[in-house]
Amino acid sequence: MLTIWEKSYRNGDFIGFFGALRSGKTLGAVRLANLLSRRHNLPIVSNIPVVGMAERISTLEQVQSLRNVVFVWDEVQASLDSREFAQAASVTLTRDLIMWGKRGIILLYTSPAFKTVDVRLRRLTRHCYITTARLTNKSGTYVLYEYWRHLYGDDVLNRLSGYAVRINDWYGSYDTLFGRDPDESLVIYAERERKK
Repeated sequence: MLTIWEKSYRNGDFIGFFGALRSGKTLGAVRLANLLSRRHNLPIVSNIPVVGMAERISTLEQVQSLRNVVFVWDEVQASLDSREFAQAASVTLTRDLIMWGKRGIILLYTSPAFKTVDVRLRRLTRHCYITTARLTNKSGTYVLYEYWRHLYGDDVLNRLSGYAVRINDWYGSYDTLFGRDPDESLVIYAERERKK
């Protein structure tokens, strides 16, 4: 079920999930992607395997060709790092982000911290979820999220609310350990960089 603010999400929204490693960032992003996919009748694409998704992407060229999708970009800082992000294709992509609303893209991404993400992406991110804790009771284990708004593009976040998601309801909907094997990468490269 979508929360009251999630019901307003539409094309061009950039939604970030932040928190410690293995804290439930991807769980939150995949949950919301599934709900938005159903609400807007859009397919899901991602850089990680997600159950029922239309396509797994691995190149910047694939990202630039996206239209009318819910895009889950796990560990976005591995591809769009705030300090090291200087390759020409990557700079072109971040300049292109402003057009994503016209292309029908809703972006959900994860990163350990807001400041590790490229500044252009941060400026466009208006909705932030921060994992704060795990809670176990007799009905299961829950990830607790705080919802923060990023209204002005100046890296000032305002806390508005919080909610909990039961892990068992979403466990198995994505590969939680994707990237552990040598041939698996979360990084999205330009096709020419990938061939090197």
